[in-house]
Amino acid sequence: MILKVLSKEDVLSEKVRQLTDLSLQKPLIRLNSERFKYYVTSQPRNYSVFVMLTALAPERKCGICQDAHNEYELVARSYRYSNAFSKSVFFAMVDFDEASDIFQSLKLNSAPVFIHFPPKMSPKKSDYMDIHRREFSAEQVAKWVHEISDIRV
Repeated sequence: MILKVLSKEDVLSEKVRQLTDLSLQKPLIRLNSERFKYYVTSQPRNYSVFVMLTALAPERKCGICQDAHNEYELVARSYRYSNAFSKSVFFAMVDFDEASDIFQSLKLNSAPVFIHFPPKMSPKKSDYMDIHRREFSAEQVAKWVHEISDIRV
């Protein structure tokens, strides 16, 4: 049996290819715990991921979660079909019922939460969108994305 050891460059290019393929299928990439850890928090990573953490199941009684999801999905779709679309920025979502451990590791006890995961590092306080200071309309989410990444959606 021959084992091929992948270089960091090979791993990175495969991650980007997979994310691009997922994004082309559905502009808003749904992540479970395993995918979140692989694509968002593990290195190598030379791309940004904007992530909405939410709780969409009706039994979670998160009234604003579906509204926020619809607005965020509109931003992801607008980006996907714009001239700005590239392999350096991706939009994803994590649902509590599919990845509660992610909420715990990020010390989150409410939803929705919008976080930018920049290339090569962990998010800082400025990478969190404050939905209490600004609403979560598609326009406001797009403005936040632009402020952080210079990408116009």
